[in-house]
Amino acid sequence: MIWVSWRQHRSQAIACLGVLIALAVYAILLGTSMRTAFGQDGLITCLARSRGTGCPGAIQAFTDRFGSEVNVAFWSVLLILPGLVGVLVGAPLIARELEFGTWRLAWSQTVPRARWLTVKLGLVTGGLVVFGAVMTALITWYRAPMDRITGRFLPNIFDFEGLVLTAYILCAFGFAVLAGLLIRRSIPAMVAAFIPWLAIRLVVEFVLRPHFQAPLTFRQVCPQNGPCFGGTGLGFVPPVTGHIGDWVLGTAGGQLANGPGNTYLYQPADRFWTFQFIEAGIFVALTAAALGATIWLPHRRAA
Repeated sequence: MIWVSWRQHRSQAIACLGVLIALAVYAILLGTSMRTAFGQDGLITCLARSRGTGCPGAIQAFTDRFGSEVNVAFWSVLLILPGLVGVLVGAPLIARELEFGTWRLAWSQTVPRARWLTVKLGLVTGGLVVFGAVMTALITWYRAPMDRITGRFLPNIFDFEGLVLTAYILCAFGFAVLAGLLIRRSIPAMVAAFIPWLAIRLVVEFVLRPHFQAPLTFRQVCPQNGPCFGGTGLGFVPPVTGHIGDWVLGTAGGQLANGPGNTYLYQPADRFWTFQFIEAGIFVALTAAALGATIWLPHRRAA
């Protein structure tokens, strides 16, 4: 079973290895350059002493130099990559057997079809977990200098560090395997799995994620004859709370009664891992439901 599964999925495994090699080269080149610039610009000392308020020019120069490559362009590419990997691996797993009629041979051997399917799913799922973990480690390593400036709650950071990247891949894989069983054709199954995966991911990211936990409030009182510090825009260093990494959601009211200023809603930076576990749990639960249905449906039809 293990050897047959490897023979059937070795081209996909080689393709995933190629993606990791390309990402590693990109990470080493850009990550080394960022680390050199981060040290030479004195940002380490500035962030330790003033949390970024004492060196706005150096921070702006650093983000202008690396921000588009690390944040905008990288996020645009990787927004759909976990889904593509999942559906490309998952859709043919059963659909190919049904499409070409090889299921008559594969499911008529001494190995029961439930065991055959469970072994294949276990092996491929394990490979995707390893792929996602290595990919996450590479991204986290090379992004480290930028994370020290912006924190890890921005979408283009949160989505690729921690647990959620692997969970995204597994969810797309689970949807694709189930779609392949139901539709019995690989390419339509890929489309049928990718669209709901992307819709769910966008809803979770932009609708549910800000409310995984009740936001805290921050009351800002501006000086009488001076500007307020911080801001609420994406990538503003420091944010209005004064602590790098806090996710400012917006204002919670009008001007304060005791002077100019506002009350802001925010998610503190130390909730990063809590949010990671919550969001990864959502996608892992969806994966388990899809794969569970995939194992149950052939058994039910046989019965």
